Amino acid sequence: MALLVVLSSCTVEPYCLVCPDVDGGEPLDGGTDAGSDARVAPRDASADVIVVPDGACIDFELCNERDDDCDGHTDEGIDTESNPDHCGGCDMPCPVYPHAFAVCEAGECSIGACDVGYLDLDPAQPGCEYYCIPTVTDGTDEICDFNDDDCDGAIDEDIDFANDPENCGFTSSGAGRCGNHCRGSRAAGSCSAGVCTLGACDPGYYDIDGSATNGCEYQCTPADPPVEVCNLLDDDCDGTVDDGEPGAGVACGSDVGACGAAAGVTICRAGEIVCTGEPAPAAETCNTVDDDCDGRVDENNPEGGRVCGISTGACEVGTQQCVGGALVCMGQVEATAEICNTIDDDCDGAVDDGNPGGGAACGPTAGACEAGVVTCTRGALVCTGGVGPSPELCNNVDDDCDGNVDEGDPEGGQLCGSDVGRCAPGVQHCRSGSLVCEGAITATTETCDGVDQDCDSNVDEGNPGGGAACGETAGACEAGTVQCRGGTLTCEGAIGPTVELCNGTNDDCDAMTDEGFALMTDINNCGACGRVCSFPNATPRCNAGTCAIAACRPGFVDLDPTRPGCEYACSFAGNEACNGRDDDCDGRTDEGLTAPSAFCNPNGVCNGTAATCGGARGWECVYPATYQQTEQRCDSLDNDCDGSIDEAFPLVGDQCSNGSGTCRRVGTYVCAASGTAVQCNAAAAGTPGDESCNGADDDCDGEVDETGVNDPGTPWRDAIDASAIPTVTYTSGGRTIRVMRYEASRPDATSTSAGSLSTLACSAPNVRPWTSVTWAEAEAACCALNASGTCTSPTSGWHLCGAEDWETACEGPAGSCDWSYAATCSATQPVACNGMEYDSNTSLAGDQDALATTGSPTFSSCYTDWAAAGRVYDMSGNVREWTSTSAGTSGGVPLYQVRGGSYQSIEEGRTCDFDFTVAQRTFRAPTTGFRCCMY
Repeated sequence: MALLVVLSSCTVEPYCLVCPDVDGGEPLDGGTDAGSDARVAPRDASADVIVVPDGACIDFELCNERDDDCDGHTDEGIDTESNPDHCGGCDMPCPVYPHAFAVCEAGECSIGACDVGYLDLDPAQPGCEYYCIPTVTDGTDEICDFNDDDCDGAIDEDIDFANDPENCGFTSSGAGRCGNHCRGSRAAGSCSAGVCTLGACDPGYYDIDGSATNGCEYQCTPADPPVEVCNLLDDDCDGTVDDGEPGAGVACGSDVGACGAAAGVTICRAGEIVCTGEPAPAAETCNTVDDDCDGRVDENNPEGGRVCGISTGACEVGTQQCVGGALVCMGQVEATAEICNTIDDDCDGAVDDGNPGGGAACGPTAGACEAGVVTCTRGALVCTGGVGPSPELCNNVDDDCDGNVDEGDPEGGQLCGSDVGRCAPGVQHCRSGSLVCEGAITATTETCDGVDQDCDSNVDEGNPGGGAACGETAGACEAGTVQCRGGTLTCEGAIGPTVELCNGTNDDCDAMTDEGFALMTDINNCGACGRVCSFPNATPRCNAGTCAIAACRPGFVDLDPTRPGCEYACSFAGNEACNGRDDDCDGRTDEGLTAPSAFCNPNGVCNGTAATCGGARGWECVYPATYQQTEQRCDSLDNDCDGSIDEAFPLVGDQCSNGSGTCRRVGTYVCAASGTAVQCNAAAAGTPGDESCNGADDDCDGEVDETGVNDPGTPWRDAIDASAIPTVTYTSGGRTIRVMRYEASRPDATSTSAGSLSTLACSAPNVRPWTSVTWAEAEAACCALNASGTCTSPTSGWHLCGAEDWETACEGPAGSCDWSYAATCSATQPVACNGMEYDSNTSLAGDQDALATTGSPTFSSCYTDWAAAGRVYDMSGNVREWTSTSAGTSGGVPLYQVRGGSYQSIEEGRTCDFDFTVAQRTFRAPTTGFRCCMY
């Protein structure tokens, strides 16, 4: 078949390959006024040439290393980055690339678009060097035609020459062998490693010798089921008769007792089962076998009656009985595992030996407790040994074994200590395993303070701290004696120094008068005696007789000059930082800060979140409400900002469906409205329809074109029965016969394709009929319409139409039609049906004959009219039709009648009674089809 490609003229958008260089690619308007003295250069009439008088200014800049618009800048605004006329610099045009358009990017010339029909496949060559018109649109080269169909520089690269049975193998030069079809005699072809091999054999044929030369050489009809039996036939079609000696090795002879079970053994000889060998009866033993072959098994308790068992402890003896082919001790009491019950359960002569049930640890083990051991004592399990709980004491031990130490303040709560003088009692508490008196005030050494420190009921007794001489004797001072009075040590009888005052007296008794009062610098007498310099939270100074702040105390700053002293409490820490503190002590907190970049997660719902200062919390990212630390919602968002969306729900985006067959609706898994699960968004499954013969699951039950009995419990037909096949029903010879209205077709046949399914035969209008079919294949396709899928009766159900029944359907109700014509069916009408006289393509010279679809509108009167029963189409012409009627044999090979003629038959060969055509059952041709009848 030749592929004709017509390339008609087409209009494409023109490309400007040689455009006038006007102004370096910039617009001709929008220039800058060069001043009132400038003159704008005129353009000439051609608009392609700019005339610039010497010294004149124009309103735009040219690429000429001159200041054309007189704005003090040279060649400004000229695009040397993307203008192909000035690429990288003025007057540096891009070269002309063969069959390609130049572009300028970043001042570098390169190839832009290719010319129509050209591609740039070789970067080493300039321009677009490869001419090719693609003939496919999906980017594949699956047509084996020695052409580069997808224009990728490779020819037929998508053809699998190693495995494609239609294009199998390689030439000596390594090229693929297009059109090398693998075919086998009575077998499908297969291609493996570029070598044609046999595929599946045709039905009824087998490859026994393993040679591909003669194909599937062995004709055989397997048994149903194909299991070898002893009959001198090859039931499993493996080339050997009665192989494996079927039926051999089976016991035979007497069927009573052991005489039957092991009597003789069958062997297969000359297609018959023969029995050899036979044993004699024996004494009966306890074995569930009729040893003495009397029809009874283990009768009279053979080998039984003896005493069995022991009588020690709890055990009791029994009697042996033959039960189920074994001697069983009946009535005995057997030993059991010893338990703690003062009984010898295991019948070993000892009671409760081995401490039965005991040995496990028991009792609490927390704290001071220690586990005991479970011991069987006098028939009861008792916990012995161990240390149990006791009341909690203050000893840093868990006395009550509850897992807590010294809980509840054990032994605490009593008053402790003295209450005399300054002493006060406390309360006794358990601390770290010891009783501690907490809250008590204890006795100390007596001091002169009006308090009984030593808690002896006396206050300041013994003149504590007193008795020494005191005071000064210089100046105005006189010595005295130190006395404890009223809780205070006082110098009694002395005249002591006082602060030196600006009063002309030696107040401090230092032999100097009014010394140290520098009125210009003394903060206590600044500028005058008695004038004291003092400021809150500051160190004062006296400067030239004036009080001033020398320095703020640590932790204070003087921010407000209108307020005295250092009024603002602040410790300077340096530049301001995000910490909720005034680091630079300027009275403001966290001011003027620049948020750190890339601090917040840039992914998912976090994207766009800027860091904010959270005071003492530092920099923080306030993510939106959709943020989750761990992805838990299905909402098409990256909630945990890890770069993955809905990763906790891996099914999202996967395909899903509802229903099966034609009801199937496909969708994808999406997030459910709850956001916690996924759901399939496929539409609800469609409504089942009537099961039809079309290669589809119409009733949506998971089966395609199933046959059987229609279930009346469903509103649709759920199996292909007689009502599913368009037929005409008539009676002949006392029989009711249904004949297909249309030539048989494959289930998936269309008006343009014969289809490929071979499960069963269908009858449908305007589809390609099933041709190139052997007699056996046609009969099997008809039989497949039966509920069992096979022909179980030669006289009922679906079969190939018999020749006489076919002829009756063609001749019509009156039995008078010579052809299957709608009217005047006994008069010649050469082109009423599809035969040799009809030219299927008048545009070609000569007569063209071709297959037509079933019941084609082109041959609208090609049918036999059975009135109310309906019409039977194409019984004259289009395809010859196999019948089930034998036509004898030829060389021992069965022949069958083929009726109706084809599109290559003359009108006389298409009559209803033309029965000259016969063929072997293995014959197949594109002009031969069939139709089925139901009996």
